[in-house]
Parts: sequence; structure tokens; C-alpha cells
Amino acid sequence: MRAPLSSDLNPEEVLPCNAPAVNTLAARARTGILPEPGLPLVIWPFHRRRPSLLPALAARLQNIALSPVREQTLDDSWVVVDVETGGLNPRVDPLLAIGAIKVASNVIAMAPTCEVRLRQLEATATDNILVHGITTGQQLNGLEPALALLDWLEYAGGQPRLAYHAAFDRLALERASQAWLGLKDSAIWLDLAVLAPLLVPQGPGFNRSLDDWLAYFRIPVYQRHGALADAYATAQLWLALLPAARAQKLTHLKQLIRLCRQARWLNTHQA
Repeated sequence: MRAPLSSDLNPEEVLPCNAPAVNTLAARARTGILPEPGLPLVIWPFHRRRPSLLPALAARLQNIALSPVREQTLDDSWVVVDVETGGLNPRVDPLLAIGAIKVASNVIAMAPTCEVRLRQLEATATDNILVHGITTGQQLNGLEPALALLDWLEYAGGQPRLAYHAAFDRLALERASQAWLGLKDSAIWLDLAVLAPLLVPQGPGFNRSLDDWLAYFRIPVYQRHGALADAYATAQLWLALLPAARAQKLTHLKQLIRLCRQARWLNTHQA
């Protein structure tokens, strides 16, 4: 689930979020976050303590290569990601699921992929479940959030992230990573909702849905509105955009970043 317009959210803005309250020592141990008895209640944003992870989880986090890749060509490996949340506001709504798939050398790698559901203390409302399709049982029996986020970060590493309406996915993931792991992921993101109309100006245009662009390129869609299924659909759109990028000699990550920034500057000054 995502916000309708990529312009609704500032990609650089990540509002802090404390981890959801865990009321018992056993519950905290299951999440990998240890209690810190005797500490005063701290109200954001004045002080933030890094979550204390169990040693095994801390070791996993330390071993993840998260240094952001900044030099990359279209043929290198890209991580395409989509998330499902418990609402339309990634600043406050819970992160429910992460789906990711990699693309390299014009090929979508069908294995391995990343698909994790984060365990919730309580399920979202029925009308919300009808949108994201993650049942009450699936929400209550998912992976502990710290474990799910470690699986995601181990899969993605420091590779650039691609998403459609990327600000939404980025905020949801960074907020959860900060809350459960005490980590701010500094990977580079590209928003295909911005990049697609820049590369293919004759297409549906800005502020259009992913489905509009899939239909424009006649990309068949067999399943949508699940995190991994949406990531796969976004990866298909990325492949469709690559010939246009090459035709314009935009073959490096830095060139694509510069193109998106110029478009954002023009949009700001024409508003």
C-alpha cells in the first residue's frame, strides 16, 4: 500500500519513530530488543537510544555490508522493493511486509528473492486487510520485526533501491529500521514514478499509477497488491525503461540521480 502521489512525501524526510511498546521481558527477548531497566522515559526528539539487540542479532547487523553503492551502470545489480503498511501514512502506520527482487544485466533474478512479513502486536482493521491482503493470522504470526529487517538488509546490502513512489517505501523502511535496529539506511533510492515520465515523455506522465505504466508497455500482470508481486511488476517496468535510458546515454547511476533532481527542481520552481 502506498501514497497516491510521489510528490506527497519528501524523500529526504524520515521522521523518528520509537519501536512499538513491548510489555514483557519475554516479548522483548523474542524481538531481540533487551529492556533497559531504570532508564527514564524519553520523549522524541530530544534523546534517542539505540535499541539493545541480542548478541546474535547484533552480530548479523554488524556483518551486513551497508555502505551505499554510488558508482553503478544499468547492467549492474539493482534492488527493486515494495512494502505493505497498515495505512497510507508511512510516518505512523506499521510496516507489515517487505518484498524485493534483483535485476542485473537486463534479467530479473527469480531467486533468491526477499519476502518477509513483520509480526504485529495487533492486526490492522478489516477494511485495511482487504487492501493489502495480509490476513490477521499472517500479521500476528510473522517474523519478529528485528529479524525481518535483518533479512531485508542482508538481501539488499548497499545496492541502490528502485521503487514506484519510492518516498513511501523509503520512509516506511527507514522508520522501521531506526525503531527496531537503531539503523539509518543510507542507500541511494530512485523513484520510477519520477524516472519513467522523464525517460518516456510520451507515456502516461507524472503522478500516474504503476498500473498505468504497466498497461502502457503492455506488461502482463498476473498478481498485484502483495509486496513481492508489486516489486516484480516494478522490476518489469524498470526493464522496459532501460532502452530509453540507453538511447539518451543515461547509463550510470549518477546520471539518473541528476535527471531526477533536475525534474524536482523544475517542479518546485514551476509550482
